[in-house]
Amino acid sequence: MQHRLTSPERRQAIINTAIRLFAEKGFRGTTTRGLAAAVGVSEPVLYQHFRTKRELYHAILETKAKESNLRFKTQIAPLLEKDDDCAFFAQLAEFILDRYQEDPQYARLLLLSALEGHELADLFFRRQVLAFYRMLSGYIRRRIEKGAFSALDPNLAARAFLGMIIHHGQVQLLYRDTIVKTSRKRVIEGMVETFLNGIKKSKTRQR
Repeated sequence: MQHRLTSPERRQAIINTAIRLFAEKGFRGTTTRGLAAAVGVSEPVLYQHFRTKRELYHAILETKAKESNLRFKTQIAPLLEKDDDCAFFAQLAEFILDRYQEDPQYARLLLLSALEGHELADLFFRRQVLAFYRMLSGYIRRRIEKGAFSALDPNLAARAFLGMIIHHGQVQLLYRDTIVKTSRKRVIEGMVETFLNGIKKSKTRQR
């Protein structure tokens, strides 16, 4: 006997299918009729769960935000008030790259939403990206105040680190990357070392 989905299960099935279709076809290429057919329900049933597409977009973000927050509390939060910079930035890189490796559909969805100028991109930026930047720049600002880092713009430093990691994740997602031929562990170690120590030799080393 086939299992009949409960209302919460069907709602989640709609969200999961929407992520897959949006990632494959884009927002303009995905219709409510196609979404309903892919889920195996009628359009009226679809509208019982989500009255508008905007409600569906919010639900997608809420679902992914909950998943991300659980991981954040486990992987990143314990290191926020410590002074182990290598461990903090390495774990942060792991956290980001996990998203590209384990949930490529959602990563593609976010890229498409930005390219199409879709409202989901703005929602994602305001609700998740800004908070992430505040967290990272706050850590960097605290370490500057302690004298561990040079006096620089914390937001710019955060952008520099995230730029390295996110670019690597996107290249791995979109292309057959053969530029960096090493393990993910070494990639993270190298990027964290580059960020924290720079690549220019100090004057004492040059002598």
